[in-house]
Amino acid sequence: MRWIIALVVIVILGAIIGPMASGNAGYVLVQFAGVAIETTVVGLIVVAIVTATLLTVIVSLLRRLLSKTRQGRKWLANRSERKAQTIFQQGIRELLNDEPQKAAESFSKAYKKSPDKNTAALTTLACCLNKDAGKATFWQDEAGTFYEDADTLLQLVVIEQQVKTDPSQADKTIQSLLTSKPHSANALKLAYRVFKASGNWQQLKELLPELRQVTDLPPAEFERLEYQVYFERFVAEGRRSNEILYNEWRSLSSKLRSDSTIRLSYAAALKHLGDHEPSARVILKGLRRGDLQPSAVNSLHLFNAKSEKLLEFVQAQLKQNPQDRDYLYALAQIAMDNQDFSLAQRALKKLTEIEPSSRVYRLLGDAYHALGDSQLAANAYKEALAH
Repeated sequence: MRWIIALVVIVILGAIIGPMASGNAGYVLVQFAGVAIETTVVGLIVVAIVTATLLTVIVSLLRRLLSKTRQGRKWLANRSERKAQTIFQQGIRELLNDEPQKAAESFSKAYKKSPDKNTAALTTLACCLNKDAGKATFWQDEAGTFYEDADTLLQLVVIEQQVKTDPSQADKTIQSLLTSKPHSANALKLAYRVFKASGNWQQLKELLPELRQVTDLPPAEFERLEYQVYFERFVAEGRRSNEILYNEWRSLSSKLRSDSTIRLSYAAALKHLGDHEPSARVILKGLRRGDLQPSAVNSLHLFNAKSEKLLEFVQAQLKQNPQDRDYLYALAQIAMDNQDFSLAQRALKKLTEIEPSSRVYRLLGDAYHALGDSQLAANAYKEALAH
């Protein structure tokens, strides 16, 4: 109360001394409903300040008096709760309207007027949806022990921030979360991003069956993910030693080794590591058993000339069906790899008659160029641009 009185005195003195020092006190004329009031500017300011101060003091005294009685305390509490409820409902509308930041602010105001653990929990939710891990952590603590184990959403927000700055720490945190919440769909989806960022292909490989169930990835995109996971895992093991890589391959079930995506990733990893002949054998076995389609092998450029048996197999398929475009392209790849450019040119020339494409003409241009026929090479490259 003392500081209010002191402030009033200072303001009044300033209002009086200021105009007097300038030599111009000024005046104000107020007319309303036939009543005229004329006063100086200083007088008007003083009256306004004194009136405002008196009203403040009166309201403060009334609140104190009301707080001394049971009914008064009840009325004040109900008034505060009604305001809190109004702000709380506003926060709910903002949350439903996808405005988490505004909702968090409203819930925070409601909590200050009427502290409630449930309001604190909803503030935590709004902060999580707004990706504000710091505030969400604070409100999670305010929510109390009842909500201690209900912190999955908060942990996901924290991990999302970690993966951008410290993927290895995010890796550890998500593994801990998966241990405590193994069936959380959102945790599994985030684990997919975290393990890719940290390069933890082994963990990601183990999650693939569950990811297939919970992610909304289209089948083709999931196959690309599966291919990348196994390829990276095979390459990592192959860099340790050929024996470790082979043991990793043999540790898979026969069903997985028969899976076209996994077999292709293994063959690609072998080729990437420079083991072309074993890669060709893996491809040949898959083709013979029907696990692989030549078009998929072509798309990854896995046909190579390091296996005579693979070349014989391709030629045998073409004897049965000389118009098979997939095996014609495979023959061209093997011939190019073996620097038999004449054979490659014949296969590609025939393929342009069956199914012309930019890819085929470009490879045909390469074959002509290697044979020293620059004019035919130029013509082939022009056709490649035209398709």
